[in-house]
Amino acid sequence: MLTFVQKLIRQGTNENFADGHNRRLIYTNIIYITLPLVYTLFVLIDLPNYIKPLDQLAWDQFIFIVEIIICGASLYLNKIGHSKFGRLLFILSWPLLMQIIPIWHQKTPSDYYIAYPVGLIFHALLIHLMFSRRTEAKLFWPLLVLNFVLIVTSIPFLLKYEDKVTPDLLALVDDKYFFMVIILYYLLFSFVIFLLMQAIEHLFIDISKANKVIQEQKEEVTAINEELTQSNNVLIQLNEEVSALNQNLEAIVAKRTEELAQKNEQLTEYAFYNAHKLRAPFCRIKGLQQLKAFSTPEEQQHIDSLMQTELEELDKLIREIQRIVSE
Repeated sequence: MLTFVQKLIRQGTNENFADGHNRRLIYTNIIYITLPLVYTLFVLIDLPNYIKPLDQLAWDQFIFIVEIIICGASLYLNKIGHSKFGRLLFILSWPLLMQIIPIWHQKTPSDYYIAYPVGLIFHALLIHLMFSRRTEAKLFWPLLVLNFVLIVTSIPFLLKYEDKVTPDLLALVDDKYFFMVIILYYLLFSFVIFLLMQAIEHLFIDISKANKVIQEQKEEVTAINEELTQSNNVLIQLNEEVSALNQNLEAIVAKRTEELAQKNEQLTEYAFYNAHKLRAPFCRIKGLQQLKAFSTPEEQQHIDSLMQTELEELDKLIREIQRIVSE
């Protein structure tokens, strides 16, 4: 039920409308919902007078029903986007149906000397609620002036349709304080609602400015976040590149280490040849050469043969060393 009422109250509002226009729609929707409830209560209280035969009913008994229909029609006009026409229909028909026609038809009932001025004061409050002084000045001020004219002429209007003027009634309406009290309360309530609406307007303007500043700051924070995200992506890419370089470097180091190990093996093998295998035939050749100096010619010839064998062995070892070094 509460959700349904909230939906009715926000009927016709739109996020594309300015906040001020949406607030006017909400105010008028509340009026269009509240007044029919009150009028329905009045009809229920006076129900015995409404359940008579149709030819015994007075036509002014249907004023409440007509006003309820106008409120419903105005609520629908808000929904379909014709709020201004609906507000004008309501604000002009309300004093006519609820005040002027009953006074004319019933020849100024005594209670209307209070009800009529009070109703016009309430009518002024409705104008303040339903029309914007800033954006609808061409409607706001003429309606307020018309309302003030009705207030000022309220006593003469009541007396015009009074069919029985008593001395007590003349004393009441001729009392200047009676009229002053009407004007005083009119100005008091009008001024209060005027200042209240102004305060609400300024409050929403301040809120709108604050929201704008917050939105700008939010956009700045979003832009900074995007920059940080881009920078973070760049750092991630750089880290990936550095990681790839490190992996390549490790592979290169491993390869170079393997190559150095192979070269170390070759150098070890070369050193072995140099220290052992190459030195042995060299030493034998050197010994044979020294022995040759003390030998006979026949022995020298045999020594030369041995030296030749050792030289061939030495040449073979030198070639083996060259092969190792070249690998």
